[in-house]
Amino acid sequence: MKDFKHFLRSAYSLNKTTAIKLQTEDDKTTTLVPRLLIISRERTRTFTNTEEIMTMARDLGYQVTVTELDSNVSRSARLANRADVMMGIHGAGLTNMVFLPEDAVVIQVVPFAVDWFATNYFGEPSKGMEVRYLEYKIEREESSLVKQYPPDDVVFTDPSSFRWEEFSPIYMLNQNVTLNVTRFRPVLLEALELLHQ
Repeated sequence: MKDFKHFLRSAYSLNKTTAIKLQTEDDKTTTLVPRLLIISRERTRTFTNTEEIMTMARDLGYQVTVTELDSNVSRSARLANRADVMMGIHGAGLTNMVFLPEDAVVIQVVPFAVDWFATNYFGEPSKGMEVRYLEYKIEREESSLVKQYPPDDVVFTDPSSFRWEEFSPIYMLNQNVTLNVTRFRPVLLEALELLHQ
């Protein structure tokens, strides 16, 4: 995977090879601002409170860009390569982690009941990509499913009982996320800490 990343970096003329290295207060001579790329999705598994997430991230010192990474691979590659931290809800947009510079941080926001897919599609593969991987598993209250189903519904009590034909429309196609920014804040702080290492 490492060689593949280097090949892609060369093929798309991506110049940023390493993420920003933040300094401690003692050795700070210049002000470095880490770039956070928030992958926005328009149709499925969207953030319903993007503005609130952006405000919190800026308060922590991030320069924030929000975009939907689309089929224009060259554009997506350039945007991802500029980022020091990239975050998004589980989905194809996270595959752009292959364009992140070395030692960048990728944060996967895991919707309710999507744990297996999150781990196997992005968590495990990230280990060979020279990036640091963080995961944020949403709580039930952060899912739009709470407005669609009663609390004791099988959707919440036994998601694994569904076959894929039933699972996908519920959890993959009809679930959005209202991120609890207070609960998520420590994840962005951890990403900043990783950029100090």
